Amino acid sequence: MARGEQGAKDSGSQLIGDFLVRAQQTGEVSVSIARIVLCLAFLAMHLPFRLELMIAGDPKSWILIGGFLIGLGFSFMSLRWGRLGSVSPRRVYLSVAVDAFLVYVTIASGVIWPHEGYVGLLREHEPAIVYLAIVASGLRLSEQGAIFGAVIHGLGLVGLLILDRALWGDALRYTSMEIVFAGAFAVVASIIAYSVAHRTRTLVRQGASAAVLAERARQRLGVYVSEAIADNALGTAELELGGATRRAAILFSDLRGFTRYAERLPPERLVEELNAYLKAMVEAIKGEGGVVDKYIGDAVMAVFGLPNERPGEAARAIRAAAAMNAALADHNRERAARGLPPLAHGIGVHYGPMVAGNIGTPERMQYTVIGDVVNLASRLESATKEEHVDVLISADAVAAAEEAAASGQTIPPLRRHGSLTVRGREQSLEVFTLA
Repeated sequence: MARGEQGAKDSGSQLIGDFLVRAQQTGEVSVSIARIVLCLAFLAMHLPFRLELMIAGDPKSWILIGGFLIGLGFSFMSLRWGRLGSVSPRRVYLSVAVDAFLVYVTIASGVIWPHEGYVGLLREHEPAIVYLAIVASGLRLSEQGAIFGAVIHGLGLVGLLILDRALWGDALRYTSMEIVFAGAFAVVASIIAYSVAHRTRTLVRQGASAAVLAERARQRLGVYVSEAIADNALGTAELELGGATRRAAILFSDLRGFTRYAERLPPERLVEELNAYLKAMVEAIKGEGGVVDKYIGDAVMAVFGLPNERPGEAARAIRAAAAMNAALADHNRERAARGLPPLAHGIGVHYGPMVAGNIGTPERMQYTVIGDVVNLASRLESATKEEHVDVLISADAVAAAEEAAASGQTIPPLRRHGSLTVRGREQSLEVFTLA
Protein backbone atom coordinates (compact mmCIF):
# COMPACT_ATOMS: atom_id res chain seq x y z
CA MET A 1 0.00 0.00 0.00
CA ALA A 2 1.32 3.46 -0.92
CA ARG A 3 2.28 5.78 1.91
CA GLY A 4 -0.38 8.31 0.90
CA GLU A 5 -3.11 5.68 0.82
CA GLN A 6 -2.00 4.30 4.19
CA GLY A 7 -1.99 7.81 5.62
CA ALA A 8 -5.48 8.48 4.28
CA LYS A 9 -6.69 5.17 5.74
CA ASP A 10 -5.14 5.92 9.14
CA SER A 11 -6.62 9.43 9.07
CA GLY A 12 -10.06 8.00 8.21
CA SER A 13 -9.81 5.45 11.04
CA GLN A 14 -8.82 8.21 13.43
CA LEU A 15 -11.77 10.35 12.33
CA ILE A 16 -14.18 7.43 12.78
CA GLY A 17 -12.70 6.70 16.21
CA ASP A 18 -13.08 10.35 17.21
CA PHE A 19 -16.66 10.34 15.92
CA LEU A 20 -17.48 7.29 18.06
CA VAL A 21 -15.87 8.84 21.14
CA ARG A 22 -17.91 12.03 20.67
CA ALA A 23 -21.09 9.99 20.23
CA GLN A 24 -20.30 8.01 23.39
CA GLN A 25 -19.66 11.22 25.30
CA THR A 26 -22.97 12.61 24.05
CA GLY A 27 -24.68 9.46 25.30
CA GLU A 28 -23.04 9.84 28.70
CA VAL A 29 -24.16 13.47 28.86
CA SER A 30 -27.75 12.37 28.14
CA VAL A 31 -27.58 9.69 30.85
CA SER A 32 -26.13 12.24 33.31
CA ILE A 33 -28.92 14.72 32.58
CA ALA A 34 -31.56 11.99 33.02
CA ARG A 35 -29.96 10.93 36.31
CA ILE A 36 -29.92 14.54 37.55
CA VAL A 37 -33.62 14.92 36.75
CA LEU A 38 -34.40 11.62 38.48
CA CYS A 39 -32.40 12.49 41.61
CA LEU A 40 -33.92 15.98 41.86
CA ALA A 41 -37.44 14.57 41.42
CA PHE A 42 -36.84 11.94 44.11
CA LEU A 43 -35.39 14.50 46.52
CA ALA A 44 -38.25 16.92 45.86
CA MET A 45 -40.80 14.20 46.67
CA HIS A 46 -39.10 12.63 49.67
CA LEU A 47 -36.96 15.24 51.37
CA PRO A 48 -39.83 17.34 52.83
CA PHE A 49 -41.43 14.53 54.83
CA ARG A 50 -38.20 12.56 55.48
CA LEU A 51 -36.36 15.54 56.93
CA GLU A 52 -38.03 15.08 60.33
CA LEU A 53 -37.34 11.32 60.14
CA MET A 54 -33.67 12.03 59.43
CA ILE A 55 -33.54 14.33 62.44
CA ALA A 56 -35.08 11.51 64.46
CA GLY A 57 -32.34 9.18 63.22
CA ASP A 58 -34.39 7.05 60.79
CA PRO A 59 -31.77 4.94 58.95
CA LYS A 60 -33.95 4.34 55.87
CA SER A 61 -34.38 8.07 55.33
CA TRP A 62 -30.66 8.72 55.76
CA ILE A 63 -29.76 5.95 53.29
CA LEU A 64 -32.29 7.10 50.69
CA ILE A 65 -31.58 10.82 50.86
CA GLY A 66 -27.83 10.31 51.22
CA GLY A 67 -27.75 7.87 48.29
CA PHE A 68 -29.55 10.22 45.93
CA LEU A 69 -27.38 13.17 47.01
CA ILE A 70 -24.33 11.07 46.11
CA GLY A 71 -25.94 10.18 42.78
CA LEU A 72 -26.72 13.85 42.12
CA GLY A 73 -23.14 14.92 42.88
CA PHE A 74 -21.68 12.20 40.65
CA SER A 75 -24.10 13.15 37.87
CA PHE A 76 -22.86 16.74 37.79
CA MET A 77 -19.27 15.48 37.72
CA SER A 78 -20.12 12.99 34.93
CA LEU A 79 -21.87 15.77 33.01
CA ARG A 80 -18.69 17.82 33.21
CA TRP A 81 -16.65 14.85 31.96
CA GLY A 82 -18.95 14.48 28.98
CA ARG A 83 -18.81 18.15 28.06
CA LEU A 84 -15.04 18.23 28.44
CA GLY A 85 -14.70 15.16 26.23
CA SER A 86 -12.98 13.09 28.93
CA VAL A 87 -15.32 10.10 29.18
CA SER A 88 -13.01 7.07 29.40
CA PRO A 89 -14.10 3.39 29.42
CA ARG A 90 -13.32 3.28 33.15
CA ARG A 91 -15.64 6.24 33.74
CA VAL A 92 -18.36 4.53 31.71
CA TYR A 93 -18.14 1.52 34.05
CA LEU A 94 -18.23 3.87 37.04
CA SER A 95 -21.34 5.58 35.64
CA VAL A 96 -23.09 2.21 35.20
CA ALA A 97 -22.10 1.28 38.76
CA VAL A 98 -23.59 4.54 40.10
CA ASP A 99 -26.86 3.76 38.30
CA ALA A 100 -26.86 0.37 40.01
CA PHE A 101 -26.04 2.01 43.34
CA LEU A 102 -29.11 4.27 43.10
CA VAL A 103 -31.34 1.37 42.05
CA TYR A 104 -30.27 -0.93 44.86
CA VAL A 105 -30.22 1.77 47.53
CA THR A 106 -33.87 2.38 46.71
CA ILE A 107 -34.92 -1.26 46.43
CA ALA A 108 -32.81 -2.60 49.31
CA SER A 109 -34.24 -0.03 51.70
CA GLY A 110 -37.72 -1.25 50.73
CA VAL A 111 -36.66 -4.84 51.42
CA ILE A 112 -34.99 -4.11 54.76
CA TRP A 113 -37.73 -1.73 55.96
CA PRO A 114 -40.80 -2.93 54.02
CA HIS A 115 -44.24 -1.42 54.05
CA GLU A 116 -47.17 -3.02 55.85
CA GLY A 117 -48.50 -6.01 53.93
CA TYR A 118 -45.19 -6.74 52.22
CA VAL A 119 -45.19 -10.26 50.68
CA GLY A 120 -41.94 -10.29 48.76
CA LEU A 121 -39.84 -8.27 46.34
CA LEU A 122 -41.17 -9.93 43.19
CA ARG A 123 -44.71 -8.90 44.10
CA GLU A 124 -43.61 -5.24 44.17
CA HIS A 125 -43.11 -2.89 41.24
CA GLU A 126 -39.47 -2.09 42.05
CA PRO A 127 -37.91 -4.96 40.01
CA ALA A 128 -39.10 -3.15 36.88
CA ILE A 129 -36.53 -0.44 37.75
CA VAL A 130 -33.80 -3.08 37.57
CA TYR A 131 -34.82 -4.10 34.04
CA LEU A 132 -34.95 -0.46 32.93
CA ALA A 133 -31.50 0.16 34.44
CA ILE A 134 -30.09 -2.83 32.56
CA VAL A 135 -31.47 -1.50 29.26
CA ALA A 136 -30.19 2.00 30.08
CA SER A 137 -26.65 0.64 30.42
CA GLY A 138 -26.70 0.10 26.64
CA LEU A 139 -27.34 3.79 25.89
CA ARG A 140 -23.65 4.61 26.26
CA LEU A 141 -22.66 3.02 22.91
CA SER A 142 -20.37 0.62 24.76
CA GLU A 143 -20.91 -3.13 24.41
CA GLN A 144 -18.56 -3.67 27.37
CA GLY A 145 -20.57 -1.17 29.41
CA ALA A 146 -23.78 -3.04 28.55
CA ILE A 147 -22.22 -6.37 29.60
CA PHE A 148 -20.92 -4.81 32.81
CA GLY A 149 -24.38 -3.42 33.51
CA ALA A 150 -26.02 -6.79 32.91
CA VAL A 151 -23.58 -8.54 35.24
CA ILE A 152 -23.75 -6.00 38.06
CA HIS A 153 -27.55 -5.77 37.93
CA GLY A 154 -27.88 -9.55 37.71
CA LEU A 155 -25.74 -9.97 40.80
CA GLY A 156 -27.66 -7.19 42.53
CA LEU A 157 -31.01 -8.82 41.77
CA VAL A 158 -29.78 -12.19 43.05
CA GLY A 159 -28.46 -10.49 46.18
CA LEU A 160 -31.80 -8.79 46.79
CA LEU A 161 -33.68 -12.06 46.44
CA ILE A 162 -31.29 -13.75 48.90
CA LEU A 163 -31.71 -10.82 51.33
CA ASP A 164 -35.48 -10.95 50.85
CA ARG A 165 -35.61 -14.64 51.70
CA ALA A 166 -33.22 -14.28 54.65
CA LEU A 167 -35.28 -11.49 56.24
CA TRP A 168 -38.84 -12.42 55.34
CA GLY A 169 -38.77 -16.08 54.29
CA ASP A 170 -42.03 -17.08 55.98
CA ALA A 171 -43.94 -14.04 54.67
CA LEU A 172 -42.92 -14.38 51.00
CA ARG A 173 -45.71 -15.23 48.57
CA TYR A 174 -43.95 -15.41 45.20
CA THR A 175 -43.25 -18.78 43.63
CA SER A 176 -40.23 -20.38 42.02
CA MET A 177 -41.79 -19.70 38.61
CA GLU A 178 -41.86 -15.97 39.38
CA ILE A 179 -38.14 -16.17 40.17
CA VAL A 180 -37.58 -17.86 36.80
CA PHE A 181 -39.56 -15.12 35.07
CA ALA A 182 -37.55 -12.43 36.89
CA GLY A 183 -34.34 -14.05 35.69
CA ALA A 184 -35.72 -14.32 32.17
CA PHE A 185 -36.69 -10.64 32.17
CA ALA A 186 -33.19 -9.75 33.34
CA VAL A 187 -31.66 -11.82 30.52
CA VAL A 188 -33.97 -10.24 27.93
CA ALA A 189 -33.14 -6.76 29.26
CA SER A 190 -29.43 -7.61 29.03
CA ILE A 191 -29.82 -8.77 25.42
CA ILE A 192 -31.70 -5.57 24.59
CA ALA A 193 -29.01 -3.45 26.28
CA TYR A 194 -26.22 -5.15 24.34
CA SER A 195 -28.19 -4.94 21.09
CA VAL A 196 -28.88 -1.23 21.63
CA ALA A 197 -25.21 -0.54 22.33
CA HIS A 198 -23.97 -2.68 19.45
CA ARG A 199 -26.54 -1.56 16.89
CA THR A 200 -26.26 2.11 17.79
CA ARG A 201 -22.48 1.92 17.72
CA THR A 202 -22.63 0.19 14.33
CA LEU A 203 -24.97 2.87 12.97
CA VAL A 204 -22.71 5.62 14.31
CA ARG A 205 -19.69 3.91 12.76
CA GLN A 206 -21.49 3.58 9.41
CA GLY A 207 -22.54 7.22 9.57
CA ALA A 208 -19.00 8.27 10.45
CA SER A 209 -17.59 6.15 7.63
CA ALA A 210 -20.04 7.73 5.18
CA ALA A 211 -19.06 11.19 6.42
CA VAL A 212 -15.35 10.36 6.04
CA LEU A 213 -15.91 9.04 2.52
CA ALA A 214 -17.97 12.11 1.61
CA GLU A 215 -15.29 14.44 2.95
CA ARG A 216 -12.60 12.48 1.13
CA ALA A 217 -14.62 12.68 -2.09
CA ARG A 218 -15.08 16.43 -1.59
CA GLN A 219 -11.36 16.90 -1.00
CA ARG A 220 -10.43 14.83 -4.04
CA LEU A 221 -13.01 16.60 -6.17
CA GLY A 222 -11.46 19.83 -4.96
CA VAL A 223 -8.16 18.67 -6.48
CA TYR A 224 -9.73 18.58 -9.95
CA VAL A 225 -11.85 21.70 -9.52
CA SER A 226 -11.64 24.44 -6.92
CA GLU A 227 -12.91 23.64 -3.43
CA ALA A 228 -15.49 26.42 -3.72
CA ILE A 229 -16.91 24.96 -6.94
CA ALA A 230 -16.74 21.43 -5.48
CA ASP A 231 -18.72 22.58 -2.42
CA ASN A 232 -21.21 24.33 -4.68
CA ALA A 233 -21.68 21.20 -6.81
CA LEU A 234 -22.01 18.88 -3.80
CA GLY A 235 -24.49 21.25 -2.15
CA THR A 236 -26.77 21.32 -5.20
CA ALA A 237 -29.62 18.81 -5.22
CA GLU A 238 -29.50 18.33 -8.99
CA LEU A 239 -26.84 19.43 -11.46
CA GLU A 240 -28.22 21.07 -14.59
CA LEU A 241 -26.71 22.45 -17.75
CA GLY A 242 -26.84 26.18 -18.19
CA GLY A 243 -25.35 29.30 -16.76
CA ALA A 244 -25.87 32.84 -15.59
CA THR A 245 -24.18 36.14 -16.37
CA ARG A 246 -21.56 37.19 -13.84
CA ARG A 247 -19.05 40.01 -13.66
CA ALA A 248 -15.65 38.56 -12.94
CA ALA A 249 -11.97 38.90 -13.76
CA ILE A 250 -10.15 36.43 -16.01
CA LEU A 251 -6.42 35.74 -15.90
CA PHE A 252 -4.59 33.71 -18.55
CA SER A 253 -0.94 32.75 -18.25
CA ASP A 254 1.24 30.70 -20.59
CA LEU A 255 4.88 29.69 -20.65
CA ARG A 256 6.88 31.06 -23.56
CA GLY A 257 8.99 28.67 -25.60
CA PHE A 258 8.28 25.79 -23.26
CA THR A 259 7.02 23.51 -26.04
CA ARG A 260 10.39 23.72 -27.84
CA TYR A 261 12.25 23.27 -24.55
CA ALA A 262 10.04 20.31 -23.59
CA GLU A 263 10.93 18.42 -26.79
CA ARG A 264 14.36 17.72 -25.32
CA LEU A 265 13.04 16.43 -21.98
CA PRO A 266 12.00 12.90 -21.07
CA PRO A 267 8.29 12.70 -20.06
CA GLU A 268 9.00 12.27 -16.34
CA ARG A 269 11.29 15.29 -16.27
CA LEU A 270 8.80 17.34 -18.28
CA VAL A 271 5.98 16.62 -15.83
CA GLU A 272 8.24 17.35 -12.86
CA GLU A 273 9.35 20.75 -14.16
CA LEU A 274 5.87 21.74 -15.32
CA ASN A 275 4.29 20.79 -12.00
CA ALA A 276 6.92 22.77 -10.08
CA TYR A 277 6.13 25.87 -12.14
CA LEU A 278 2.36 25.40 -11.88
CA LYS A 279 2.58 24.91 -8.12
CA ALA A 280 4.24 28.30 -7.72
CA MET A 281 1.72 30.00 -10.00
CA VAL A 282 -1.35 28.42 -8.43
CA GLU A 283 -0.22 29.41 -4.94
CA ALA A 284 -0.03 33.03 -6.15
CA ILE A 285 -3.50 32.78 -7.72
CA LYS A 286 -5.10 31.15 -4.69
CA GLY A 287 -3.38 33.64 -2.42
CA GLU A 288 -5.61 36.31 -3.97
CA GLY A 289 -8.77 34.19 -3.88
CA GLY A 290 -8.65 33.11 -7.51
CA VAL A 291 -10.07 29.84 -8.83
CA VAL A 292 -8.06 27.81 -11.34
CA ASP A 293 -10.62 26.99 -14.01
CA LYS A 294 -8.39 24.74 -16.11
CA TYR A 295 -4.90 23.89 -17.27
CA ILE A 296 -4.30 23.92 -21.01
CA GLY A 297 -0.92 22.29 -21.40
CA ASP A 298 1.44 24.76 -19.73
CA ALA A 299 -1.22 27.50 -19.71
CA VAL A 300 -3.42 28.41 -16.75
CA MET A 301 -6.88 29.95 -16.85
CA ALA A 302 -8.00 31.47 -13.54
CA VAL A 303 -11.21 33.25 -12.56
CA PHE A 304 -11.70 35.82 -9.81
CA GLY A 305 -15.36 36.12 -8.75
CA LEU A 306 -16.67 32.56 -9.00
CA PRO A 307 -18.65 30.79 -7.79
CA ASN A 308 -19.47 33.76 -5.53
CA GLU A 309 -18.98 37.29 -6.78
CA ARG A 310 -17.17 39.72 -4.49
CA PRO A 311 -16.16 43.38 -4.86
CA GLY A 312 -12.60 44.04 -5.95
CA GLU A 313 -12.10 40.97 -8.14
CA ALA A 314 -10.21 42.95 -10.81
CA ALA A 315 -7.81 44.25 -8.16
CA ARG A 316 -7.26 40.68 -6.93
CA ALA A 317 -6.52 39.47 -10.44
CA ILE A 318 -3.95 42.25 -10.99
CA ARG A 319 -2.32 41.53 -7.62
CA ALA A 320 -2.22 37.85 -8.58
CA ALA A 321 -0.45 38.70 -11.85
CA ALA A 322 2.18 40.66 -9.93
CA ALA A 323 2.52 37.81 -7.42
CA MET A 324 2.96 35.32 -10.28
CA ASN A 325 5.77 37.43 -11.71
CA ALA A 326 7.48 37.51 -8.32
CA ALA A 327 6.94 33.77 -7.88
CA LEU A 328 8.46 33.11 -11.30
CA ALA A 329 11.55 35.13 -10.35
CA ASP A 330 11.95 33.01 -7.19
CA HIS A 331 11.33 29.83 -9.19
CA ASN A 332 13.98 30.79 -11.74
CA ARG A 333 16.52 31.33 -8.97
CA GLU A 334 15.82 27.79 -7.78
CA ARG A 335 16.17 26.52 -11.35
CA ALA A 336 19.47 28.36 -11.78
CA ALA A 337 20.79 26.71 -8.62
CA ARG A 338 20.00 23.36 -10.25
CA GLY A 339 21.63 24.34 -13.52
CA LEU A 340 18.32 24.73 -15.39
CA PRO A 341 17.49 27.53 -17.84
CA PRO A 342 15.06 30.26 -16.73
CA LEU A 343 11.39 30.20 -17.71
CA ALA A 344 9.36 33.10 -19.07
CA HIS A 345 5.63 33.56 -19.24
CA GLY A 346 2.97 35.97 -20.40
CA ILE A 347 -0.14 36.98 -18.45
CA GLY A 348 -3.33 38.61 -19.69
CA VAL A 349 -6.00 40.07 -17.39
CA HIS A 350 -9.49 41.28 -18.34
CA TYR A 351 -12.68 42.08 -16.43
CA GLY A 352 -16.32 42.17 -17.43
CA PRO A 353 -19.55 40.18 -17.86
CA MET A 354 -19.37 36.52 -18.83
CA VAL A 355 -21.53 33.42 -18.66
CA ALA A 356 -20.65 31.03 -15.83
CA GLY A 357 -22.23 27.63 -15.48
CA ASN A 358 -22.26 23.98 -16.42
CA ILE A 359 -21.21 23.40 -20.02
CA GLY A 360 -21.33 20.06 -21.85
CA THR A 361 -23.82 17.21 -21.66
CA PRO A 362 -25.81 15.70 -18.79
CA GLU A 363 -23.33 12.78 -18.80
CA ARG A 364 -20.19 14.93 -18.81
CA MET A 365 -20.27 18.56 -17.82
CA GLN A 366 -17.77 21.15 -16.67
CA TYR A 367 -18.27 24.28 -14.62
CA THR A 368 -16.52 27.04 -16.54
CA VAL A 369 -16.91 30.53 -17.99
CA ILE A 370 -17.39 31.54 -21.60
CA GLY A 371 -17.80 34.81 -23.47
CA ASP A 372 -15.94 37.66 -25.10
CA VAL A 373 -14.22 38.63 -21.83
CA VAL A 374 -12.63 35.19 -21.63
CA ASN A 375 -11.50 35.30 -25.26
CA LEU A 376 -10.03 38.78 -24.89
CA ALA A 377 -8.06 37.80 -21.76
CA SER A 378 -6.57 34.91 -23.73
CA ARG A 379 -5.62 37.22 -26.61
CA LEU A 380 -4.03 39.69 -24.21
CA GLU A 381 -1.86 36.91 -22.90
CA SER A 382 -0.88 35.93 -26.47
CA ALA A 383 0.00 39.56 -27.24
CA THR A 384 2.53 39.81 -24.40
CA LYS A 385 5.13 38.09 -26.59
CA GLU A 386 4.84 40.59 -29.45
CA GLU A 387 4.62 43.53 -27.01
CA HIS A 388 7.70 42.31 -25.09
CA VAL A 389 6.04 42.57 -21.66
CA ASP A 390 5.17 39.97 -19.10
CA VAL A 391 1.69 41.26 -18.28
CA LEU A 392 -1.05 43.01 -20.25
CA ILE A 393 -4.13 44.30 -18.43
CA SER A 394 -7.22 45.71 -20.11
CA ALA A 395 -8.43 49.23 -19.35
CA ASP A 396 -11.72 47.71 -18.10
CA ALA A 397 -9.84 45.67 -15.52
CA VAL A 398 -7.76 48.67 -14.46
CA ALA A 399 -10.85 50.89 -14.13
CA ALA A 400 -12.60 48.27 -11.96
CA ALA A 401 -9.44 47.84 -9.87
CA GLU A 402 -9.05 51.58 -9.34
CA GLU A 403 -12.69 51.79 -8.26
CA ALA A 404 -11.99 49.06 -5.72
CA ALA A 405 -8.81 50.87 -4.65
CA ALA A 406 -10.94 53.85 -3.69
CA SER A 407 -12.73 51.52 -1.25
CA GLY A 408 -9.55 50.27 0.37
CA GLN A 409 -8.29 47.59 -2.05
CA THR A 410 -4.63 47.78 -3.08
CA ILE A 411 -3.22 47.37 -6.58
CA PRO A 412 0.41 47.28 -7.71
CA PRO A 413 1.84 50.23 -9.65
CA LEU A 414 0.72 50.20 -13.29
CA ARG A 415 1.68 52.12 -16.40
CA ARG A 416 -0.16 52.65 -19.64
CA HIS A 417 1.34 50.46 -22.35
CA GLY A 418 -0.62 51.93 -25.25
CA SER A 419 -3.28 50.84 -27.72
CA LEU A 420 -3.41 47.30 -28.98
CA THR A 421 -5.27 45.73 -31.85
CA VAL A 422 -6.31 42.17 -31.12
CA ARG A 423 -7.70 39.54 -33.42
CA GLY A 424 -11.47 39.61 -33.64
CA ARG A 425 -11.84 43.28 -32.70
CA GLU A 426 -12.01 46.18 -35.10
CA GLN A 427 -11.27 48.88 -32.54
CA SER A 428 -7.97 49.09 -30.72
CA LEU A 429 -7.85 48.32 -27.04
CA GLU A 430 -6.09 50.40 -24.41
CA VAL A 431 -3.90 48.19 -22.24
CA PHE A 432 -1.70 48.57 -19.16
CA THR A 433 1.20 46.62 -17.73
CA LEU A 434 3.02 46.41 -14.41
CA ALA A 435 5.22 49.44 -13.75
